[in-house]
Amino acid sequence: MEIIKHFEVYIAAQKATGIQFAVFGALLLIAAILLHFSQLNPITQGLRNGFFVISILLLGSGIGFIMSQNKLLKTKTETYQSDQKAFEQQEVERMQEVNKSVPKIILSLSIVLILVILALMFFISQPLWKGATFSVLIYLLGLLILESISYLSVKYYLESLLNL
Repeated sequence: MEIIKHFEVYIAAQKATGIQFAVFGALLLIAAILLHFSQLNPITQGLRNGFFVISILLLGSGIGFIMSQNKLLKTKTETYQSDQKAFEQQEVERMQEVNKSVPKIILSLSIVLILVILALMFFISQPLWKGATFSVLIYLLGLLILESISYLSVKYYLESLLNL
């Protein structure tokens, strides 16, 4: 029974990550709206446009992530009720794979994209595109922070699975 409680705590932490993505998207949307009413120059127009597009994507992905976690909770709870050993084995394998692959992929991809964007900002001459590029940089930094928080729940859940 203890393993299902750990799983429910993990799912709650992952749902919180989805909520954080949606809140980040809402904040960027508010920033885009505020930029719309400020003095617009080409850089702030690019920043506003980038924030608007990214905020819509973040809101959608946050809500989608929460829905997928609800579905995962339902299916895994059913698996647990039918066969507790199978549930434990599946979860250990799944979480070991997540623990191995996700941090490396996110960290390397984010670092490469941030460096590429910083380099692009030096070579882009149009202010509109500089603003849009800067909005993507802000998004990637926020994404890196949110994913590192999410990774902690993965790490702790895997530790709890291995210690049972």
